Amino acid sequence: MALAMVGPARRSRFNRAFRLGDGFRQEARQLLLHGIDRPGHSTPDQYYWHGNEPDIHAVYMFNYACRPDLTQKWVHWIMDTKYGTGPDGLDGNDDGGTLSAWYIFSALGFYPLAGSDWYLLGSPRFEEAVVHLPEGDLVVVAENFAPGNIYVQETILNGAPLQRPFFRHGEIVNGGLLEFRMGPEPAPGRSTYFPGF
Repeated sequence: MALAMVGPARRSRFNRAFRLGDGFRQEARQLLLHGIDRPGHSTPDQYYWHGNEPDIHAVYMFNYACRPDLTQKWVHWIMDTKYGTGPDGLDGNDDGGTLSAWYIFSALGFYPLAGSDWYLLGSPRFEEAVVHLPEGDLVVVAENFAPGNIYVQETILNGAPLQRPFFRHGEIVNGGLLEFRMGPEPAPGRSTYFPGF
């Protein structure tokens, strides 16, 4: 899969073809909003159900609609409302640790895209974390970290600013430094690259 810089015209054609424009954002928002009043529910419904593993990537799809701020917002909402320490601390069954793995990756600020070597960017939940990889450590740092600063203003991987809402496994296989600069409001125009098309 190649990376391609997507200009406004190409992004518009893609959004129309796959309905990823405002209509997609509204539909995805409604899908998630129906779950707000039902934290900790353990049975499926017709809307977003975090306990259903095929749904758990849905919030990262806002990256594909060139709205990483919505990914960041909803990832934090899920971590705040769909996880807890009581008997209903997880929606559904943590089959093989899937829901726990979603939380850990999302709290680090990225999520693996199944069937690829991509990690989609989200919003970190830790000020600093270290991931021990076989060839070296990946250090994740959130500058300006605070509970209300859920929006990524800038992402820097190994000293180079990322102008896309993902990175590839080959970029971290030997370890490295992933830096997030955080803020209380969405950063306008954060996503200028779009994967794959």
